[in-house]
Order: sequence, then C-alpha cells, then structure tokens
Amino acid sequence: MSETTYTDYNSTVETWSQAKYPINNLENLLGSFSKALKEIYSSPEIENKQANQETYNSIYNKIMLNPIFDSHPIEFVWRDKESEFLTDISSAISLAHNIFETIETKNAYLISLAVAFKKSAPKDLSGDVLHSASELIYEAIFNIENSDQQNSNLENTKDDYSYLADGQALAFQIQYHRWMIINKSILPETSYMRNRFINIVIRKNFPKHTPNPENKTETSYAESRSKLKDEITQHMKFDKSELPSEIIEKWINSFINNVMLVYYGFYKWDKLRGDFYRVIDLENSQFGEKIPDQFEENNKEFSKFINLS
Repeated sequence: MSETTYTDYNSTVETWSQAKYPINNLENLLGSFSKALKEIYSSPEIENKQANQETYNSIYNKIMLNPIFDSHPIEFVWRDKESEFLTDISSAISLAHNIFETIETKNAYLISLAVAFKKSAPKDLSGDVLHSASELIYEAIFNIENSDQQNSNLENTKDDYSYLADGQALAFQIQYHRWMIINKSILPETSYMRNRFINIVIRKNFPKHTPNPENKTETSYAESRSKLKDEITQHMKFDKSELPSEIIEKWINSFINNVMLVYYGFYKWDKLRGDFYRVIDLENSQFGEKIPDQFEENNKEFSKFINLS
C-alpha cells in the first residue's frame, strides 16, 4: 500500500481563507470547494486513513471535480494595467496549487482559467500581454504534468499560429500543444491534457467527418480518419521545431486512433482518471485496461476494432 499523506480539514480550509485571488464571490467559490473537501474526508476509506494514494486520488477526483466543472465560467476580476493584470493571472494560477491536490483537479481549474480570462480580460490590453498570460498558464500546466522534466529554454518562442475560435476549449488545447512542441520539444504519448484534447475532438470535431453524426452505425472509417487527420495535421504544422517530424506524425496517428476508438464505443472516457478505458459491459459499468499509449501497441489495438480497408 503506497504512503498517503492526510491533512486536517479545519486547518486546510483556514489556510485557503487567508489567500486572496482575483475572483468575484470568492467566498462562495471556496465554500463549494470546502464542502467537497469535507465530503472527501468523510468517505470511510479516508476518514479511517486506510486509502492508498491511488484510492485517495480516485475519491478526491470523483468529488472535487464536480464543483470545478460547475463553477465554470469563473468570474475573474482583472486590473487594467498590464503589469497588474499579469500579477492577477499569477495569483489566479496559484489557486490551483493552493487548493487542489491532484493533476486532474489542478489542470481542470487551469483549463477553466485559460478559457475564461480571454473573454473577461480588459479590452485595452495588447495581444502580447494576453499571449504572456497564456504562457504563464501553459507553464503551470506543463510543470504539473511533467514535474521531472528540466526546462532548457529560458525564454519562450512566440508562436504566430492562431485558431479562429480563440477563447474556447479547443483553441486552448491546440495552442497549448503547439507551445509544448515549440518550447519544450516534448509531446507526451499520454497526459491529462492530451486526453482532454481528444475528448473535445470526439464531441465537437470528429462527428462532422462521419457519414451521419446522428447514426454511428453508418461508417466510412478510412474517409473519416483521413479527414480528421488532415484537420489535426493542419493545426500541428511548424516552420521549425526541434521535435522530429516523425514523432509528431506518430502522436497525431495515436491521437486519431483514440478519437475513433472512443467515438465508436470501444473505449470510454473516464474523467476521474483522466484516461480512456476498454468497454466490457457499458450497462453494468465494467471496463478493462486503458488504451495503450505506445505507438505500435496503440496501432495494434486500433486494428482489433476498426478495419480501414
């Protein structure tokens, strides 16, 4: 059983109340998080300190993700001056570290922040300032997911690529993954962020490439896959990148494999674990292993269920 660190509810909530964040009705927001934390601590495994770290995280995510999703969009209150605005962004980012305990909850909040601030930022701020704010959030998310990675770039390279629907979840995912390729030369085979990206594409993008979005039994696997690959590849083109093009190509292929395996019901998104798991019996909520991450194994798994010929 892995070692689990337990904290005291009252002291934790008291610490929360001492910090200030640029959020309207902050007391109500923290109240919803403290209510969730109390429910977490009241679960038998945690109350009796019998949960290992995996069990603790599962219980924590199951309960704490709900108020995070329910609070979206959070009503942030930003100051107008550029330097003060960026200070406010840093303060808003710090809430993720000060309040939440798992990768899934920290990044769920930061995604909400990334989407919300584009819509609520003072209108007179320059595009460069908004870009700097985005980079602060990108860096925070990257460090949460890749705590063992050393950053060799002291200054970020600006990416001129922009997605028309900026300020939405899909645009954020595209821009974050481009930033990671350009500035970190890393593209993880799996991560919470990549899986959220896949889940958005399943819901919003892939259906338009199918013969009939209203009827998944009408299939044209090869054509649908080709169309989605063209779309994702368009977002992942680079004039110059230290990350080899074959790595990006493999990443895109596995990305599309996962989209199709989930869309057609062979796997299912589990928001508590932030990954996709094999459907054994959906009616009785029976699931198997998660989708293989490694490129060759991922392709083999895809071929078991979907025939492109």
